Amino acid sequence: MTHRNTAHIVALGCLLLCMLGCKTTPEPRKVGVFALTNHGLLELTTYGKQTGENVYSLNNLPEIPKASKIIRFYVNMPGSTITEVKVFWLTTLDKNFDERNQTPLDASIESGKSSVYLINCAALSDKKSGYVLLKVPMPLGVADRAYVAQVTE
Repeated sequence: MTHRNTAHIVALGCLLLCMLGCKTTPEPRKVGVFALTNHGLLELTTYGKQTGENVYSLNNLPEIPKASKIIRFYVNMPGSTITEVKVFWLTTLDKNFDERNQTPLDASIESGKSSVYLINCAALSDKKSGYVLLKVPMPLGVADRAYVAQVTE
């Protein structure tokens, strides 16, 4: 094999790796909370407000974002250290959510670029119809939030 053929193979390999890398979803640049769904990134703007130490009001939520599958979450909150995020699965959405009455799903938190955190929850892959609640602890002085998305078939 000549040096020129080797260079072409290496260049082709690099191009292939770049193309594969482009298929991964980029982290959001906008500040906020996002769900990676089977149709791309979905911004979660609907959240329950904290009314007690572990209680969130889900009453009067505006339109709840919908997806048929949620793969992972991205939390982009500059200045925040997200270490105690919790993911809950709810079959129905009550007026109030008390996390002491629910068992969180196993989830892992990874630091991404800048201030973006990736929250992976493998248990969501088989969920078909219900609600995902992502509890995000906020910086000191700001009430925690419970972001909600609906999973529909």
